[in-house]
Amino acid sequence: MAANGGLHYLSGELIVTTSSTGAVSISPSSFFYSDNSSVPASPANGSQTVTVTMTSVASTLSVPSLTPGRFLINGTIYVRPAPDQPKVSYSGSNVLESYLATDGQTVDESLLGTGYTTVPLSGLLSSAPSELVTDNNFGLLTSTINGQSLYNQQASWQAGSAYMKVVRQVVGNTVGVGDCVAPETTGTNITPCSTTVSTLENFFPYASALDGTTYQLADGQITTLAGVRAWVANTALSTATPEYRVFYQSNGGIYAGYLIKDGTPLQIAPSGGATPTNFYIFLNSAALQSIKSAVNF
Repeated sequence: MAANGGLHYLSGELIVTTSSTGAVSISPSSFFYSDNSSVPASPANGSQTVTVTMTSVASTLSVPSLTPGRFLINGTIYVRPAPDQPKVSYSGSNVLESYLATDGQTVDESLLGTGYTTVPLSGLLSSAPSELVTDNNFGLLTSTINGQSLYNQQASWQAGSAYMKVVRQVVGNTVGVGDCVAPETTGTNITPCSTTVSTLENFFPYASALDGTTYQLADGQITTLAGVRAWVANTALSTATPEYRVFYQSNGGIYAGYLIKDGTPLQIAPSGGATPTNFYIFLNSAALQSIKSAVNF
């Protein structure tokens, strides 16, 4: 709820350098920001539009420009805005998040929230629960470099600080698409893998630079997917949330995408390459402000 400060998801990539004297600096091309989401009223009053903003958690860094996602629906490519424009509603005892394309009407992806657990925070930030360090980008701050910390280790969580663990799954088969080869694009006209081959049977074998794999026709199944004739790999890609490589026929060429199957749980890869976890961590406003106050770069 907006009245309670909303929820905040940390994203970051820190490029750290050290001088010959051991001084630590953060490259200005780094980022450490928060996606801030809130709704004006409860979905019990009907579907609510989520307000999403992005703000830098570190005063010295900027919010990066994000590449909009693109999705294939009934044979048509739709672009998702960045930041997102979701709506939320109740589906029984669960929460349905419907993400809209730039037309403000077409739903390109739906997520069903089935579990919400709130964890209070108190004491020093340096004594944060281990899952907040490993399963959230708060962990980017916890490395000590040349004996120097990226945040004030004596800082404490503000009163009322907490985070929420959210378990969600994909509703319906979701097909994301993108450029198969250069040039890189951002709109609905994506770059195909081939303009000389028009049928999937004649496309393979195909050496994918995206995946570092040479695909054979027998490595997948041909089916109708998202309104097009598509080949779907039998084996998932090495992503936290299982995705399957897709090649599909359209406009006399072959294009690339990926499939997340209906009911797939959203997962995130923790730091250190451990087994993906099936929950995302969102901070409340007090927790976010605590981190902002403690960052020292």
